[in-house]
Amino acid sequence: MSHLLKASSTTFFRLTGALLLALPLWSEEASQGTSPATLSSLKTLESTALLNHPSIALAREEVALADLKRREARRALFPALTAKGEETHGDAVDPLGTPAFTERSYGVEVTQTLYSGGKLHDTYAQAVAVWQSLQAKERKVESDVIYGVREAAWSLIKAQRVIDVYAKALTDLSHEKEAAEHLLAKDLITQEVYLQIQSQYNQAAAALESGQADTEARLWQWTAALGLKTPPAYRPEPTPAVSTATLTLDTCLRLAAMHNPDLVIQSKTTEAALYGARAGRSLYKPVLSLNGFYGRSGGAFNSEDLHLREDWQAGIQISQYFAMNSFNLSGFDQHTSPKIGQSTRTASKTATATVGILDGYKKKADVKDAEFAAHQADVEKDHSEQVVANGVRDAYANWKKAAARLKIAENDYPLTKTDYAIARIKSAHRDVPLSERAVWRNRLAQAEAAREEAKSNYQIALAVLAHAMGIPDQFYR
Repeated sequence: MSHLLKASSTTFFRLTGALLLALPLWSEEASQGTSPATLSSLKTLESTALLNHPSIALAREEVALADLKRREARRALFPALTAKGEETHGDAVDPLGTPAFTERSYGVEVTQTLYSGGKLHDTYAQAVAVWQSLQAKERKVESDVIYGVREAAWSLIKAQRVIDVYAKALTDLSHEKEAAEHLLAKDLITQEVYLQIQSQYNQAAAALESGQADTEARLWQWTAALGLKTPPAYRPEPTPAVSTATLTLDTCLRLAAMHNPDLVIQSKTTEAALYGARAGRSLYKPVLSLNGFYGRSGGAFNSEDLHLREDWQAGIQISQYFAMNSFNLSGFDQHTSPKIGQSTRTASKTATATVGILDGYKKKADVKDAEFAAHQADVEKDHSEQVVANGVRDAYANWKKAAARLKIAENDYPLTKTDYAIARIKSAHRDVPLSERAVWRNRLAQAEAAREEAKSNYQIALAVLAHAMGIPDQFYR
């Protein structure tokens, strides 16, 4: 009789084991569940961010403003023309018997600096360098935005995949828990085994809840990276990177030296400061300028006919700084039409000399300020080169580490999957407790989650390296 009971018990456990073994085996394909939202490629997301992100709009406005200043500096190289028109009406004052009169004048004024020690040219060159620096700054802002989108997108992708991993694990462990409750009720497993299975179920549930909270946070970070205020209806779609097998640190450093926008910005800033210093030093050189007017003018009492005749003047001005003072010499030749009460044209020549006493302190301070700015920019340029190079080195090292961690995680996952399959078989034959299968199910989920995190970290490390080099599309085509 005992032999029959033993045989019956053995048969029952084998059938129970076979039933549990028939439970759906969690697979890699099942973990790749798609979100109900529409998927969108990273390239599309980057384009969306470039259109919507406020920092890019501000950078473009700054470039447009610098372009206007560049145009103004260029215009200063050519003569300044001013169209002028003037009309005066004088009314009679009865007590004095002054008759009413009318004066009228119109023409064009011209001013041109012939020599200023190269100040006009240097000012224009400085404006061009500032404009080019801000163009590089705009490219840097765009690169920052693209990197932000990629980092946020891969973090969100990882968080969504981890949810899928633990959701599937929780489903499998819920079957394990239900089966354990059934066996415990029949006193076929111990309370300890049941509690171990329940503990694994609770761990998976906690991991799923944590993953859901993490996904919510990553979703809003991704929304901010796109320059949006509310999450869109679409989600990021993974974009595989191109091969990086031949990528070396020397190659990365060489590319960064050519393309990193920080270096371009600092180079153009240094160039602008140099031209600013040169323009400031023009203070010590003479300034020669011409001015003139040509038009028609005339005046007459109301009882007379008003006739407009040729009116012109030409002048020259020279100024020179010396010993904190300034010396100015000007002269002009003027030919005017007859004024009120005159019957002939008037020709006059005037020369003026002035000396500014100790009026050069501000100019001297401006020169020193410009020279200091040039020296400071040159020092910052050297520092920027070191910072960029060290940033590339760090990014390259982190990419190598991320690649190694990904390889380890990809090797751990199939091993854990095999261990889980062995635990299922052993538990079906009662070689190990049923709780062993639940333990390995959780370890399998953790290994898969670690692999997804390693994938995400690898892609983010690539994005960091591309950002450090200043070539956002280096690894994406």
